[in-house]
Amino acid sequence: MSETSGVGQLLRRHAVLAFLVFVHGAVAWWLSTYHPVNIGDDKAGILVKSFATKIPQMIFLVLFGRLLYLTYVLRVDDRIGHLKNDVRGFLTDRDRMICGVIGVLLMAGTLVAFAQIKNLLPQINPFSWDVTFMKLDRLLHFGVLPHEYLHALFGSDYGISLFTGLYNIWLFMMYFSLVAACFLRPDSALRMQFLIAFVLTWAIGGNLVAILFSSAGPVYYALLGLGDAYAGLIARLGQHAATGALSVVDTQSLLWNIHGHPKGMNGISAFPSMHVASTMLMTLFAFRLSRHAGYVAIGFLTSIMLGSVLLAWHYAVDGYVGAAIAMGCWTVSGWLARSRLNGPDAADPSA
Repeated sequence: MSETSGVGQLLRRHAVLAFLVFVHGAVAWWLSTYHPVNIGDDKAGILVKSFATKIPQMIFLVLFGRLLYLTYVLRVDDRIGHLKNDVRGFLTDRDRMICGVIGVLLMAGTLVAFAQIKNLLPQINPFSWDVTFMKLDRLLHFGVLPHEYLHALFGSDYGISLFTGLYNIWLFMMYFSLVAACFLRPDSALRMQFLIAFVLTWAIGGNLVAILFSSAGPVYYALLGLGDAYAGLIARLGQHAATGALSVVDTQSLLWNIHGHPKGMNGISAFPSMHVASTMLMTLFAFRLSRHAGYVAIGFLTSIMLGSVLLAWHYAVDGYVGAAIAMGCWTVSGWLARSRLNGPDAADPSA
C-alpha cells in the first residue's frame, strides 16, 4: 500500500472474514455444550505445533524460490543484495505485517473450530453413508470401483510410495498457501477471496456436509461390518507396507484405534474430501498468481485426487464433491471480497 492505514481501518477490512470465523467458532462451542467430547487445550496445541514446525520450511522455500527467480529470471548481478532488500522491504511494510498476523490468527481460529466439530462427528451422526458412496462410485465408473482402474495403472510399490509421498506433503502445501495469502498486500481482493473461501470450504464442506453425509471411507469399510468390497485394495496396501516402503497403513490403523476414544481426536471423515477441496482452492489461488504456478497446482491436485482413492482414504465421489464445494465457495467469496474492497485487485498479488 502506498500510504499507511490506521489499525482500525485494517481491522475493518477483515470484518466479513472475522464474522464468518466467529460464527464458525460459535457453532463449534454450541455443539460442544451438547456432547462430552472436546479437543481440549492439548489437542488444540497439536494444531499449533503442527503449524509452527513448518514455519522454518516455509521461510526457506520462499527465500530459495526468490533467489532462483533473481538468478535465472531477472539475472541480476547482486542477487544476495537484492534478496536482502526484498526481505527488508517485506518486514518493514507495517500494514502487510499487521494484516498478515490478523489473517493467521483468524485462520487458526477456523482450523480449531473445524477440529472441534469434526471431533464430535461420530456422536452427532455415526457413519451411515459408506454403502451409498460405494454404490455411487460403481455406478459412475461403469460398474467398476475406481481404485481397480488406478491400481492397474499405479499399483506398483513405486507408484503407491509416490502417491503416499505426495499425499503426505499436502498439509505443508495447505499451510504454505494459507500463510502466503495472509501476507499478500492488504488491498488485494485476491487475498480476501482466498481467506473467505478457506473458511467457507472448511465450515461447509469439512463440517456441515461431513455431518450430514457421515462416512468413514474405503479403508474402514470392512471394519464397519459392511462387507469385503475393498478387501483387495486393503490387502494390496498391506503388501506394500510389508516392503518397508513409504506407507499409509500405520496412520490408517492409528486413526481407527483412537476413533471414538473419549479423550482422542477423531480424524475420520471421508465425505467430502477436504484434501481435494483445499487443494482445489490452492489451484484456483495459484492460477490468479501465475499461470505457471497454476499448472503446477493442477498436477498436485490431480495427484491428491488419484491418491485419495488409490490409498483407500476416499471414495471417488468424495473428491468430486470436495472440488465442487471449493469452487462454489471460491465464487461466493470472490463476490464478498470485491464488494468489501470496492473493486478488483488493487495490488500486485505476487508482491
